[in-house]
Amino acid sequence: MATRNKSRAEYEKRVNRVIDHIQAHRAEELSLEELAGVAAFSPFHFHRVFKSITGENLREFIQRVRLETAAGHLTLRPHADVLEIALENGFSSASAFARAFKERFGMSASAWRNGGAQASKARQADRKPGEVVRKPGKAAACAPGQDGSSSGTGARDDEEEIMDVAVKALPSYHVAYIRSVGPYGPNGSVGEAWRRLMRWASARDLWTVDRICLGIAHDNPHVTEPAKCRHDAAIVIPEGFKTGGDVNVTDVAGGKYATSAFVGDARMIGVAWDRLFGEWLPQSGYQPDHRPCFELYQGEFQDPKINGFRCELCLPVRPL
Repeated sequence: MATRNKSRAEYEKRVNRVIDHIQAHRAEELSLEELAGVAAFSPFHFHRVFKSITGENLREFIQRVRLETAAGHLTLRPHADVLEIALENGFSSASAFARAFKERFGMSASAWRNGGAQASKARQADRKPGEVVRKPGKAAACAPGQDGSSSGTGARDDEEEIMDVAVKALPSYHVAYIRSVGPYGPNGSVGEAWRRLMRWASARDLWTVDRICLGIAHDNPHVTEPAKCRHDAAIVIPEGFKTGGDVNVTDVAGGKYATSAFVGDARMIGVAWDRLFGEWLPQSGYQPDHRPCFELYQGEFQDPKINGFRCELCLPVRPL
């Protein structure tokens, strides 16, 4: 328990550095790469790490901080120009600020300044006891299992249902793959890529009972627009095996991975990934490495009994 708490404290410390950086530089363009560097995390995985600790998507958090800071300035500086306040808080134009402000607060900036803020404050005071209102602040306020992710199920005791994860060395894999670009999940293009790979591999006697397949996600669907998310349906092949056409060859780097068994369907696997990032990782003593995550399928992975499949979630890690 002490080790887990120490690991989570390190994650919170790094994320809090980012929160402080956002607050101090909210008028500037804030890129994922820059903020990941402030936290000393891989840009590839940082968005998921940030959400696991704060409960908010990075872009949503930045937008909220900018708007709520601007709202405070509107009342504290009654003679300041609205455009001046908008520019100071990272908005490129009055129109962009006006749209975002009305969407967030349900009124214009002028209405907020002319009594709307007081009315909103009165409504906040009337909230029921225990009703949570999120405000910009430090990451430690968000507990595991209450992070706003799709895996959240309400309050959890730290001793309940600890995710079964093993950290182990995996070999490098030489694979043939078919890439799909589009939304992940049961309604995306991933399923068709797997069917095409199966037909290609079966015709070449590669789709055997002891085959090893990998589902490689190159993008984080919480960051990348769904239509641009890349996924590789891959199968391990012998060195020197010829492919051609739309079937490509690559090597997936081996090394240390956190692995967790998954049994379910395509609608459930995103929740499992969120749990791996949100519950296990922050208290593990590890941080994500720069390699892509993948799902490891060995042998016959379809399970008709559950109308789903079996695999191992593989998250590349290095010491925190």
